[in-house]
Amino acid sequence: MKDAIKRKSKIMLFSIMFLLIVVLVIVDTYALFETNGSADVEYNVGKWEIKLNNVNISLERVITLNDFVYTGSTHVEDGYFAPGVNAEYELDIDTSNTDTSVEYDLLIDDSHIELYPNIHFKIIDLDTNEELVGNNKHGVISVDSTNKIKKIKVVLEWEDLEEYDESDSTLIGKSLTFNMQANFKQYLGD
Repeated sequence: MKDAIKRKSKIMLFSIMFLLIVVLVIVDTYALFETNGSADVEYNVGKWEIKLNNVNISLERVITLNDFVYTGSTHVEDGYFAPGVNAEYELDIDTSNTDTSVEYDLLIDDSHIELYPNIHFKIIDLDTNEELVGNNKHGVISVDSTNKIKKIKVVLEWEDLEEYDESDSTLIGKSLTFNMQANFKQYLGD
């Protein structure tokens, strides 16, 4: 009987030692897959400063016909918008202090002048001499572009057409209104 108890004790001791070794191997193996670490990360945020005619776009600015330059007829006194005269306004979109590509939209709401079909807008890209008849200009200024200033001219044309003399005369003493918006956002590409 003493031999049986000794054998059981030895088996029990061997089992406990074996179990202890297995636990140590598992813990040691788990330690191989666990890594603790810490670091301070500092992100540099790209600059975003866009200037529209040397004015930071974060500032709201109202542009009126007084800001336009009048060209055209020699029969109209300087500073007045009349049939045969164009009103021009140049926009310089400066993205040189921006660390990202910039997507821009220039939108002109001409709904207030719809009653006058001989008055219309056109937009001229002065960098490419591309002329758009309409009231919307969309484009992208790439972050790696050598020219970070986009030059655009907005032209309001008042054609002197005899068939519109009656509607033209309804504008005497009144002012024309329209809204022009410039929207900018980071270009992410396709």
